[in-house]
Amino acid sequence: MNSLLKIVAALAIVLPAASAGADAAAPAAPPSPALSFRVERGGTPIGTHTIQFTQQGDALHVAIDIKLAVNFGPITVFRYAHTNRETWRDGKLVAIETETDDDGRRFSVSGRATDKGFEVTSSENGTFIAPENIVPTSYWNPATIEQTELLDTQRGRIINVQVTETATREAIADGARIPVSEYEMTGDLKLKLWYSPQMEWLNVIFRARGADVDYHVERFDRERVQRLALQ
Repeated sequence: MNSLLKIVAALAIVLPAASAGADAAAPAAPPSPALSFRVERGGTPIGTHTIQFTQQGDALHVAIDIKLAVNFGPITVFRYAHTNRETWRDGKLVAIETETDDDGRRFSVSGRATDKGFEVTSSENGTFIAPENIVPTSYWNPATIEQTELLDTQRGRIINVQVTETATREAIADGARIPVSEYEMTGDLKLKLWYSPQMEWLNVIFRARGADVDYHVERFDRERVQRLALQ
């Protein structure tokens, strides 16, 4: 989420778990994601972003995978891969584990809830204590738009943002046209997020090298998203 800022700044700065005991081992994901996006830059597909939700007892496990490649003719000039495994309990992030390959530059982030707050260790920024209610930059959680601080899931740092509702748009998902509210994020991240009236995340839009990068929903298991992600 610096080539990421150039190509996919919002993807991972736009995304289970590393805590001890039950939080350390998330269940195997079902075969198909609850939410899957085709990522485009300037109207050209460059990859996919998938999100899977799995309930295990009182814990919600979220598996996020991003795979991107930018081509110039037959030559791939940029590759990006990001995996994010989150564990949530009672609406709070209790553990996170991410790995990123940003065109050959690797990053890792892990975190877990402690009595002192949310402890984060990252390859880029060492170990520190984040607020106990910190929300990561994975965007599926509508609480994102209520935050002034977010946890950067690629670099493992706290970023400062402001979010304002700016417009009403329309997304195509699950074979239907869905009205959405557009929220503009400024500060350390500059992007736009779309959420449905039920607060399902349906798009992120930002500029990269003079072109718009945006998401197009390819799979939307609305029942699972509402039952698990928005409980």
